[in-house]
Amino acid sequence: MSGRDKGRIPEFSEMDLTALLRQHENEMFDRTVGGQDSIGRKIAGFGTKNGGILLIGQQDFKHGGKVVGIAEEDFHTQFRNAIANIRPAPLTQQKIIDHAGTKLALIRVQDVGTLRPCAYNGDYYERKGDSTPKLGPEEIKRYHVLYGASNPEDMPTHATKLDLDQVELELYGQRLKKKESTILESVTNEKEYLTVRGVIILSKKPDDHLEGAFAEVQRYDNVMGTGPTPIGSPVKISRPARQMILELAGIIEQNLPVSREYQGAQMSQSPAIPSSVIREAVTNAVAHRNYRSHEHIRVRIFSDGFDISNPAAITQKMWEDIQNAQTTYHPNEGIYTFLNPALLYEGRGEGIWKIRTELERLGKTAPEFKVIGETPSTFYARISLNPAKKRDVRMQKLEAMMAKKKIITSSDVMKELKISRVTAISLLEKMAEKGRLEHQGSTRSSRYQVK
Repeated sequence: MSGRDKGRIPEFSEMDLTALLRQHENEMFDRTVGGQDSIGRKIAGFGTKNGGILLIGQQDFKHGGKVVGIAEEDFHTQFRNAIANIRPAPLTQQKIIDHAGTKLALIRVQDVGTLRPCAYNGDYYERKGDSTPKLGPEEIKRYHVLYGASNPEDMPTHATKLDLDQVELELYGQRLKKKESTILESVTNEKEYLTVRGVIILSKKPDDHLEGAFAEVQRYDNVMGTGPTPIGSPVKISRPARQMILELAGIIEQNLPVSREYQGAQMSQSPAIPSSVIREAVTNAVAHRNYRSHEHIRVRIFSDGFDISNPAAITQKMWEDIQNAQTTYHPNEGIYTFLNPALLYEGRGEGIWKIRTELERLGKTAPEFKVIGETPSTFYARISLNPAKKRDVRMQKLEAMMAKKKIITSSDVMKELKISRVTAISLLEKMAEKGRLEHQGSTRSSRYQVK
């Protein structure tokens, strides 16, 4: 590798397998016969240092260097399990290669930038020369002191300036009133690889460089009394964030019914769900998603509304706290910085509250927002164009009870509302889901505290 290219990880297209099979291990190249732990430790070591290339299916030279190959399915399982146990996980690319009737695998590993060091199964590793030793306490402390708190958006990807969408770069230059060179400095690392932020905002096709960085849209026919039936094939969209938000919002709006109003013979029509609500929901999914997840954004369009799910950057507990305190949360500040002047922001994390207010004003069913699962979790949003139901009399009576008492039990509700225990618990749980009550205890000692 020349001095000019030192520190640059070669592209797959630049690699000569015959030469790799003869190459000795060094700081940016290693080999292993496979195995989850071996793969995990070596990827963590590359991630901590400068990245590199890992060849799977050949013995180390000190063990003979024999080409033993891989079982492709086993390799993918080992790789997935290894990555799942690396914190933080560096961005990788994989390639399966046939060599003289034997399959081998190549993994191209990027370093994690200011997120270093990387740990596998709780132990930190670093690539040093031709080995990947475990880091000692003082070395770990040195890394943490050097980098401290860092932003996952700054993690470098495998994308370069050649992958930029020049139209987007010029647009942000105008909107931010900054030189293009200044913008590029904010989305690249010292080796001129685009960061996660740079790929999401400015790359032509983000999912080429960041797994899961795309949206999938599927229409459904939901006839009353039957389950939703897909209509046609899903549409996959991978474009710079601004373009993707506009395209997704446009597809949703085009596939939803319209509202018609008449003034005499004059007829006007508008989306049954306002464009602002659709755009807010889409922007929330793009701006707030967890870009360290390999999952993608999913949009489902029905005859009576749509839903969106995306990898979440928050837990169920965080979501409950946000709901209870009516606070805002914005995990990707750098992405927000770009979307703000592009007029696609959601009031700095207030999009959800704006959606609720607008749908309530229009007399629509309240939107549904929830976090599903735990690390990894998914954020789910359901927007319906159905009219809101009249308030349940039983819920009104329960609210009256809540205004008078700090602690409520299912027995209290049964007696006051003259309903069964099952129905009483159901009503109390609904209030708990809304953040109005906090469930305490279990079984017969169960009670609910008014917030």
